[in-house]
Amino acid sequence: MPFAIALSRIRIKHFAVLFLILFLFLNTNTVFAFQTSFDSLLTKEYTYLKKMVFKNAKDSSKAIIYAQSYLFKAKKDRDTSKIADGFYYFSRITQDEKITEKYADSMILYANNLRTKSYPTFAYYNKAAIAYNRGNFKKALDLYLKTIEKAKEFENTHLFYASKKNIGVLKSRIGEYETALVELRQCYQYYSKIKEKKPRTYLRTLFALSDAYNLNKKLDSATSINTLGYTESIKFNDESFKYYFTLNEGINLFDKKNFIKAKDSLSIAIEQLKINEDKANLSMAYFFYGKTLTALGKEIDAIAAHIKVDDIFQEISEIMPNNRENYEILINYYKELGDKDNQLKYIKQLITVDSVLHTNYRYLIKTVVQNYDTPRLLSEKQEIIDSLETGKKTSYTIISILTIISLLLLVLWLINHRRQRQYRRRFETLYHKPDSQAKQDKPIIPKAEKTKLAIPEESIKEILDKLTSFEDELGFIQTDLSVNILAKRFGTNSKYLSKIINTYKEKSFNRYINGLRIDQSIVRLKTDSKFRNYTIKAIAQEMGFNTTDAFSKAFYKQNGIHPSYFIKELEKQIEANYNDQ
Repeated sequence: MPFAIALSRIRIKHFAVLFLILFLFLNTNTVFAFQTSFDSLLTKEYTYLKKMVFKNAKDSSKAIIYAQSYLFKAKKDRDTSKIADGFYYFSRITQDEKITEKYADSMILYANNLRTKSYPTFAYYNKAAIAYNRGNFKKALDLYLKTIEKAKEFENTHLFYASKKNIGVLKSRIGEYETALVELRQCYQYYSKIKEKKPRTYLRTLFALSDAYNLNKKLDSATSINTLGYTESIKFNDESFKYYFTLNEGINLFDKKNFIKAKDSLSIAIEQLKINEDKANLSMAYFFYGKTLTALGKEIDAIAAHIKVDDIFQEISEIMPNNRENYEILINYYKELGDKDNQLKYIKQLITVDSVLHTNYRYLIKTVVQNYDTPRLLSEKQEIIDSLETGKKTSYTIISILTIISLLLLVLWLINHRRQRQYRRRFETLYHKPDSQAKQDKPIIPKAEKTKLAIPEESIKEILDKLTSFEDELGFIQTDLSVNILAKRFGTNSKYLSKIINTYKEKSFNRYINGLRIDQSIVRLKTDSKFRNYTIKAIAQEMGFNTTDAFSKAFYKQNGIHPSYFIKELEKQIEANYNDQ
C-alpha cells in the first residue's frame, strides 16, 4: 500500500503525532532532544503528569506524550495501581472505540488482583461507562452490577452510587419505572450530601430523578425536582444544564395537559439542545413538542416536529423505546391523507426502529408494549405494496425488500412459536415429574458385560451401595468433585469407579454428577419458594457448579429448556394453581 494512501486512513487528530515521529527519524538532533524531553518527563511526579494529560485532553497528540510518560514511569516503578491509572488515561484521550476498549481491558487486567478502595472497582466502572456510551446496555448492566459487587466489598461508596444511578437510568429506559424511582431516590439522598464536591453528578441525578417521577405519573414531585434542578444549575454556574430541567418540565406540563406552557418550555429546550448538539435529548424534545402542537390543533407544525425526530434517528441511529409512537403518528397521518409513498416510507422506518430497539434492549426489556403490532403492520404494508404495484413500476425494489423482511419476520415468528410450544411441553414434563427422585431399577447387565469389567462382584456391590448413599446424602453438590476424589472417599480406585458408573449408570462420570445436580435443582425449585428467588448464579453455586454457564448448559442439555425459562413458567404455574384454589 503506498505511504500516502496509508496516511489517509489515519485520523486527522493523530496526524501530528505521526508527523512528529517521522520527523524525529529524519533528524537525529531532534531525536536526541525528544529523548531528553521524554527522560525529563520521567523525573516528574505522577500528579504533574496526570494534570498535563487532562489539561491537554482536547489535543490527543499532546496528551498522549504525558500518558506515555505516566505509564512508562509506572511500569518502571512496578506500581500496578499506577499502571492501571495509566491505561485509564489512555482510554480517556483516544477517540478510537476499539483502542479505547483495549485500554479498558488492560486496565482491568492489571487492576483485578489489587485490593484497594479504587481497584478493581474503578476498572469495571470505566468499562461499564464505555459500553453504556456505545449503547451496549446488556454489557453495561452486567459491568455496573460487577462494579456494585466490588464497591461493596472494598467500601467504595462513590462508585457504588454512581453504578446504582446508571442502573436506575437503564431501568427507566426499559419500563421498570417503580424500581428505577427507588434506585434514583437513594442516589439523590447520597449526592445531595456531597453536591458541593460533585455538582455535575448531583445535577445529572436530579435530571434522572425528575424523569423517573414523571414516568411514575408523580407529576407534582417531578415539577418540584425540575424547579430545584433549574435553581441548582444556576447556583453551580452550570447554565447550560438548567435547560435539561426545562425539557423535563415541558414534558411534565404536557402530561398535566397545560399545553401552552408545555409548548413554551419545549421550544426553549429545543433551541438550547441544538447548541449543545445533544441529539438524543433533542429527539425527545421534538417528539413531545409535536404531541403538544397536535393538542393545540396545529397539526401541520406537529408533523414537521415528528419528521425532525426521524431525521435525528437517521443521523444517530438511536431512539428511546417510548419514541416508537412517533412513527405510528406519521403512518396514521399519511394514511388519512392517502399519501401511500410517505405511509410506506414510515412503515419501513418503523420496522428499522423496531430492529434497533430489539438489538439495543433485548437483554433488558421484559415487556415493550407495541400498540402498532407486527401482524397489523405487515398487513397494512402489504396492502400498500399491492396498491403501488399497479401504478409505480419504480417501487419494485422497495417492495421486494419489504416482502423479504415480511417473510423473514413470519419465519422467525413461526420458529419462535414452535420453539415456545416445545419449551412448554418440556416444562410440563418436568413439572409433573415426581418431586422425590425415585430410585431407578438397576439396569440388567448382560453377563458378558460384567465379565468385561474384570472387577470382583463384591467390589461392584460395595461401590453401588456407596453410590446409593452418596446420592441420598446429596454428596454430589460438592464443588470441584472429580472421579479421583470420589474414588478416594469410597476407598477404591478411579478406574473401578469410572467403569461401574459407565456400565450401571450408563453415563460418563461428569454426566452422572451433573444429572444428579440438575435433578436436585428441579426438586428444590418446585418445593422451595426462597430457592426460586435465587439468581441463576446462586442456584448454580448451591448445586455445586463452578460457573453459571456450566449450570445453564447442563440444564438445557438434560431438559431442553433453560433454567430461567423453567423458573418463570414454574412461578406462573404455581400462581395459577393458587388462584384456582
